[in-house]
Amino acid sequence: MDFLNRHKGLKVIGGALVAMAVLPHVISVPLATEIIIYVLFAMGFNILLGHTGLISFGHAAYFGLGSYFAGFALRYFDASVWMSLLWAAAIGGLVAAAIGALAIRKKGVYFAMISLAFGQMFYFMALSPLKKWTGGEDGLKFIPKLKMNYPFYLDLSDHISIYYFVFFVVALSLIAMWRILDSPFGRQLRAIRENEDRIQACGYNVTMAKFYSLVFSGIFSALAGGLMTVNLGYVPVTSLYWTMSGTVVMMTILGGMHSFIGPAVGAAVFLFLQDSVMKIIDRWEIFVGVMFMVLILLFREGIVGTLQQRFGARTSQEAAEG
Repeated sequence: MDFLNRHKGLKVIGGALVAMAVLPHVISVPLATEIIIYVLFAMGFNILLGHTGLISFGHAAYFGLGSYFAGFALRYFDASVWMSLLWAAAIGGLVAAAIGALAIRKKGVYFAMISLAFGQMFYFMALSPLKKWTGGEDGLKFIPKLKMNYPFYLDLSDHISIYYFVFFVVALSLIAMWRILDSPFGRQLRAIRENEDRIQACGYNVTMAKFYSLVFSGIFSALAGGLMTVNLGYVPVTSLYWTMSGTVVMMTILGGMHSFIGPAVGAAVFLFLQDSVMKIIDRWEIFVGVMFMVLILLFREGIVGTLQQRFGARTSQEAAEG
């Protein structure tokens, strides 16, 4: 059974990577790049929400700090693109560890509100006290034109080049994420989500498992933020604002938080709808909100989760009739 599940997981990963590889040939390259960055962000966030059962309203902190620290590395320290992404992932893991040490024992809304408080704290620090380095309301600008010399030369000012660079990093991240969640540790996280008290009664250290889940989530979310800096060439202060946390929550729920690939589908659908509606009307938030509610009513377990349920039920019925 484990072999079959692993084979199925590999097929899902393979299908997702093929879809992302052809995406810039179907829609505009800038939109495709934004989509796969948010795919990584949503799937990193879902390690905590969908697989562990912890809701965070402050994940903008990891995304935004990853964006800023990648920008600091590029602008102030003349670091390579690879080093800037390493900075981003490292700061995400360290901040997640610090927040986890203080708040991981809290449950439900208490953990959610503490995470939100930390996220807003970092936002206001970037907005005013650290304005000299962060640029305040204007964001972090004047990041030098990006090029990559190792392991091969690549001009990252070209849209298609930067897309496939981002795709390469996202692909490696998704494979690493799948390996983490397919391990005994990943199965422990899902067991905690289903029945935390029973897992604790069995002798497992639930607190440490949730702590590591938060750290992994912070690392991947911050890495997505670093990729956004490489993509945009600057860091908007809104990357730390609470609405960024709300956006990734909506993407994850829309796609299906109890499936591995669901958040990726949710991110793609959300951003595609947003881009399409923005071309028609300025107040795109109203229409996207309405469409979001309609989709949630039609797909209560998210798009992927509902389709899996319906397809699984149909397959089971056909097998029984056969």
